[in-house]
Amino acid sequence: MGQKSKDRSHGGRDDAANAAASAMTSLTGSTPGGMPLAFNRTPRAALHPWIMRIGVTDVTLPPGQTIVCATFSEHPVMRIIFGAAWTAETANGRMEYEPGEDGLALYFGPNTRHMPLTAHGSFRVLTINCAPGAGAVFPYAPPPETSADRIYWLDPIMGGNAVLPGYRPGDDKRAWLDRAEDQLAAALLAARPKAPEPLMTAFETLCLTDPGASLDDFASNNAVTRRTFERAIKRGWGVSPGAALRRVRALDMAAVLLGVALEDEEQELRLRYFDEPHLIREMRTYFDMTPGQLKGQPHPLLNITMEIRQSRRVEALARIGADEPRPWRDPSAEPAPPTG
Repeated sequence: MGQKSKDRSHGGRDDAANAAASAMTSLTGSTPGGMPLAFNRTPRAALHPWIMRIGVTDVTLPPGQTIVCATFSEHPVMRIIFGAAWTAETANGRMEYEPGEDGLALYFGPNTRHMPLTAHGSFRVLTINCAPGAGAVFPYAPPPETSADRIYWLDPIMGGNAVLPGYRPGDDKRAWLDRAEDQLAAALLAARPKAPEPLMTAFETLCLTDPGASLDDFASNNAVTRRTFERAIKRGWGVSPGAALRRVRALDMAAVLLGVALEDEEQELRLRYFDEPHLIREMRTYFDMTPGQLKGQPHPLLNITMEIRQSRRVEALARIGADEPRPWRDPSAEPAPPTG
C-alpha cells in the first residue's frame, strides 16, 4: 500500500513504490527517508476546545504518477484539498473528488480502521484535526456514530462546502497556517458551538497516556457510572470506550513501524500485545497489513496522518515540548522560516 505509477501493475509494486517515493517533493517537511509530512502544530489557545492540531501539506508528484495509500484518524478531520483528483474507499463505497485549484472542503468522520485513498497527482491540503467530542457539537457535523468511515462535502462549522478565503494555500507555509487559524477563529465565533464535554478530553488523556487502564476505574475517578461513561464516549467518539482503547494501541504501534514515533518507545508499545501473532492480527484488522509490510514499504499518506497524531501524543506526554523538533523529521526539509 505504497505509491505506484499508473502504468505499473501490482506485480513489482514495492520497486515501483520505492522509485515513486524518491521522486516526490514535499515543501512541508519529510522524514529522513524522504516520506512527505505535514507542517503541523498545536493551534492557538482560543481554538483548543474544538481543534487539537492543524497542519498543511504540499506535495509535488511527477506527471502521471499517483499515491495509493490510506489515512486513519480516530477523531473527525476537516481537510481542505487543492490540486489533483482523489479517490477514497468509504463506508458509502468509492468516492471521487476533483478539487482543482478552487479546492474542496471535506469532512472525514472518525475511522474505525484505515481508509484507502489515492491521490492522482500533486496536491496541497490544509488539515484541521477536531478535538475529541467536537464532531458532536459542530452545528453542521453529522454525529460521530453515523459518520464513521465516511466523507462529506462539508464545512462542519459553517455548512456547505465552499472554501473560505483564509484556508487557501500560499508559498509561505507558516503564513498559510496563521491565516487558517484566523479563519477558523472567525468561523467559530460566528457559529458559537458549545465546548465538548470535559469527559471527552479526560478520556483522550487516558488514551494517550495509559490505553491499558481500567475503564471502571476511569468512570469512578470521573464521578460517572460505567453506563453513562460508555454512552457519552459512543456519542462523542463514535465507538465504545473499549474499541477506542484497542484502536489507540494499534495506532501507536503503527506509528513506531512507520518511523514516526520515539525510538525508545518501541519495546514499551510492543508489550501491549501478548505475542507476535497478536500484534500481527491487530495490524491486519486495522491496516490490512502485517507489521513487516507497514515497516518495509512506503506509506506516504498514512505517514502524514500518523505523524500529526504522534506530534500531539508526545506533547500530551510531555516528552517533547510544543516548539521542540521531532526526531523523526528531517531538519533540512522543514519550510524556510520567515525572513526580515
